[in-house]
Amino acid sequence: MTAIRRPDYGKRLMPVVLDELAKVDPGRLYAAIPKSTDVKDGFRDITAADVARCVNFMALWIEQKLGRSSSFETISFIGIPDLRGAVIFQAAVKCGYKLLLPSPRNPPSTNASLMDQTNCVTLLYTPEVEPLVRPLQELKPDLRTEAVPSFDEMMKSVPAEFPYSKTFDEACNDPVVVLHSSGSTGLPKPITMTHGSFAVLDNEHNLPDIPGRKKRDWSMWTFEGEARVYTVFPFFHLAGFLCYTLQTIFMNASPVLGPPHLVPDGTLLKSVMTHQKLRSIFLPPAVIEQLLHEPNGIDFFKNLDFLVYSGAPFNPVIGDQLSKVVELISPFGSTEVYPQPELAPIATKDWSYHEFNPHIKHEMRPFNNETFELVILVDESTKQTAAAYHNIPGVAEYQTKDLFVRHPEKANLYKYYGRKDDIIVLANGEKFNPIPLEVNVQNEPSLKGALLVGNRRTRAALLIEPKESLDETGRRELLENLWPLVERSNLLVPGQGRVQKTMLICASSDKPFVRTGKGTIVRKLTEEAYHEEIDRLYSQQAGDVIKVSLKPITAEPNAKPIYERGAIARFIREIVTSSFPEAAKIQDHDDFAAYGLDSEQTVSIVSSLKRNLREIAPKPIEWITPRTIFRHSTVDSLCELVSKFINDGLVPDEFIDLYRSRTIEEAVVEYTKGLSERVNANNTSTNASGSSELTAVALVGSTGYLGLYLTAKFLRDNNISRIICLNRSSDAAKRQEAALLKLDESLQSVFGKLSYITINLDQPSLGLTSDAYQKLATDIDILIFNAWQSNFALPLRAFHPFLSATREIANLAAHSHRNMRVLFASTLAAVGSLAQETVAPETLVEAPLAAFNSGYAESKLVAERILAIASRQTGIPVSIARIGQIGGPAELDAGEWADQAWLSSIARTSKTLRCLPSQVASIDWIPVDSLATILHSFAVNSEPQILQFYNVRHPQPQPWDVFLRILQKRLGVQSAVPLRDWVKLLQDIGNQDTIDMDKMPAIKLLNYYETLGDGTEGAQYATDQALKRVDFHIPKLEESLLERWLTEWSM
Repeated sequence: MTAIRRPDYGKRLMPVVLDELAKVDPGRLYAAIPKSTDVKDGFRDITAADVARCVNFMALWIEQKLGRSSSFETISFIGIPDLRGAVIFQAAVKCGYKLLLPSPRNPPSTNASLMDQTNCVTLLYTPEVEPLVRPLQELKPDLRTEAVPSFDEMMKSVPAEFPYSKTFDEACNDPVVVLHSSGSTGLPKPITMTHGSFAVLDNEHNLPDIPGRKKRDWSMWTFEGEARVYTVFPFFHLAGFLCYTLQTIFMNASPVLGPPHLVPDGTLLKSVMTHQKLRSIFLPPAVIEQLLHEPNGIDFFKNLDFLVYSGAPFNPVIGDQLSKVVELISPFGSTEVYPQPELAPIATKDWSYHEFNPHIKHEMRPFNNETFELVILVDESTKQTAAAYHNIPGVAEYQTKDLFVRHPEKANLYKYYGRKDDIIVLANGEKFNPIPLEVNVQNEPSLKGALLVGNRRTRAALLIEPKESLDETGRRELLENLWPLVERSNLLVPGQGRVQKTMLICASSDKPFVRTGKGTIVRKLTEEAYHEEIDRLYSQQAGDVIKVSLKPITAEPNAKPIYERGAIARFIREIVTSSFPEAAKIQDHDDFAAYGLDSEQTVSIVSSLKRNLREIAPKPIEWITPRTIFRHSTVDSLCELVSKFINDGLVPDEFIDLYRSRTIEEAVVEYTKGLSERVNANNTSTNASGSSELTAVALVGSTGYLGLYLTAKFLRDNNISRIICLNRSSDAAKRQEAALLKLDESLQSVFGKLSYITINLDQPSLGLTSDAYQKLATDIDILIFNAWQSNFALPLRAFHPFLSATREIANLAAHSHRNMRVLFASTLAAVGSLAQETVAPETLVEAPLAAFNSGYAESKLVAERILAIASRQTGIPVSIARIGQIGGPAELDAGEWADQAWLSSIARTSKTLRCLPSQVASIDWIPVDSLATILHSFAVNSEPQILQFYNVRHPQPQPWDVFLRILQKRLGVQSAVPLRDWVKLLQDIGNQDTIDMDKMPAIKLLNYYETLGDGTEGAQYATDQALKRVDFHIPKLEESLLERWLTEWSM
């Protein structure tokens, strides 16, 4: 092997050094990549020669596709986090281009703006991110897009050499890459970097040594011997870009890449560290903390050379713990100026302080009496030491807007204090702008100021400054009175910045907010002034101080404690009210959901209930989840649950089936009370089982997704003369006819068949006047009940209006003069659990546990039984169609697929998690227009039986994998895990204090996904009766059809 000459630090070019390594040290490790999506399958070492070959292949590819550039034109690249980004960067440089790396997380409009600012007209992308490319093409119709080859294709290539012959002096000022600012305080700005920019980091090898001190700069990545390092920062982020390129070429820190589509969390890091001997890791604090909380997690850090963290503040307690076993490094810098060279602290306990290298021109400029702003000084002499010289040409100084406080005893040490601007960064790295909420709250006349805090915390808290001096009672009353305003103001900030009622502090008059001469609140100094109150509040929320008391009624010291029901009810109410204030004024039997309980409040209740029960009953409490609250969403129900647990030691799994059965049976009894006797039993002027005389149809729920297509189908039926639409909204006619015209303009000619009546589902006689009720009883041949709340997160009792309406519809049929038939649109989920064990029949099923364990499915089963009992008692004809998932239309231009919440939530959440669930359910979806035709057939050609059941699903179901492939392609998410594991990811996130519900809407349906267990692909349903009535071809569920449906959703 030829020896590599001594590096000419600070005057090297990455493409040149890479080609040199490929010749003189071809086996040198460049990176390690996973062999599959499962880290357990091991890693594949990629050498310098491999990457150099891939670069030559892609340089030839770019030359063939785009030609060479003589003016450093910009091309852009968006891809999954594999090595192709690093390869394309070097290849683009060889061809004379500079590469723009926009964040795939940016809105399309932001990336379009970055392209416009850099005159970029060409985008290269990996095929996996194609869904991100289409919106850009819509915004920039002239944008040229090219999908790049796979990494395997690059690796298998045998290209000719593609030399890069420039010297450093010739190429120093050549622009090579464009990254962008974070956009924390506005739109991201492009930052163009040159070879000279990166030479600054390489030159840090040349910085003079300081006697007795250890340098801490980017030369730290030059290890003795082979070094594997791991980071989760993406390629478009400066830290990720340096890791994938400069650090492995100029230094010898070889990146270890995780599977591209797995969430880079502590679990993944643990797996990587189990299979790779790492010398260092470079991560945000949240991921480090996750690994630390693993069993014996501290041991994973002991063998590292050092641990690098960045991206968010670090919990000082955890930092103190880690600093005892590993050197902690927090590089300080920005995309504009790069990490600044520092010196390592002499004392380990000073791990959180920075000491900037005195050989670098900088200034710690006083900002106020306590804080200093880091200012980078730039002039011709800093060309080799200041990246700002290259990245911000012409600037004499760069004010970082970052503030530091000086060590109380060591004048050259500074601790990061915060930004001059106001962005709050939570412990998980989530950011939010507090100003809109603060401004809205402090507009209240009784207030002088309002300040949101939360840096390094798990959630936000609000500090209120009253104008008047108040005592303790007055401060409590003020906070109580202000809460409605705070609730409204919460709508002005994203979910992670919203304030819970328990997170309010009222300032005292003897400690006014710190203000500037202009009267502006100085955020950091005010927060520091109230640090004790803030720390106390967060400690209370962690359960260290405030507890809800619950005393047993037993007095004997050794007797088993017994807790009285009234005390438990008060205990429950206090816990629930602390997170859900409405609970303070509702009855014990009132449903929380009916009063607006949301998912975030549910998570908070779960946390509080667990914390307090742990003090009372030292038994496992893992069974308490958000689903527990959804299923037991009254004080009474929770009281019974908790009583059985703390008094009898009974964990809910031991009696949940009994509870469900009892609840369902009680609902059947409740809603079959008051069923009418048959009033017109002998009047059968219309044959309900045959139906040449069928002319008048009533449709409850005509404006919904299926209802629209049903209405259109009956409008096209020349035998139908009247369609009475019974809807809850008074503007149904306007909305429905507009939707029908959009569906088919020719339907306007038969709108004369339509009439509209407004009903109230939970009122006697559907809220109709006596005349209207009698007219329906006299005129209608068949009533189709197609209105239900499609919310899988609600408990059974939340469906009261629909169950009440079911009874009233049965009563209406009993008063019919025309032997009215009721056709009820039920769901396969009503017998979903039964179908997991055996074939669900097309008959009445009375077993309460036949339904899926969700309020939606249970309510449909209850409705089926109400109608069946009414049919037996009065002889009214009833048809029940159990319908599975409704698909989009089979015909082109026949409308769009309505958002199916449980499916779209999977897609949107998986996009955030970078992980999809597998084997969820069979794809047995009926196209909506086909389903409307099937239900029309059930209506006009009824079987002679008084009570008829149909199980309606696609006759040729496809496996979930078919849909999974489409989602993977559309979302750019390749990773897939079993459904139960995916749900566990949701459960873990659901236990966090901060959840972005927009990005992870599946959290709201967590209880529903939990009911699916390992998935329902094995469910079996008899369908003979239903298929007998289908006399037309139902389109096969081809991937092209499913893809067409999915393109209509915005994700």
